[in-house]
Amino acid sequence: MMNILVEERHCPLCKELNRCGAESDECWCFHTEIPLELQEQIPEELRGKACICQKCVEAFNKH
Repeated sequence: MMNILVEERHCPLCKELNRCGAESDECWCFHTEIPLELQEQIPEELRGKACICQKCVEAFNKH
C-alpha cells in the first residue's frame, strides 16, 4: 500500500512531489490544460494514478 501512496504523490515523469491539491478541491491543474502529448508520456502503469507536476507541464509548454 505504501508504494501506491508514494506513486500518487510523485509526478510520473520527473518523480518529484507533484503537490496535487485535488483532494482539497483546489489544484492548479483544475485551471490548466494538460497537453495530450505530455499525458501520453506517462508510463502505462501510472496513468490515472499520479498527476503530472506543474513544473513538467510548464517545461513542456515552453517547447
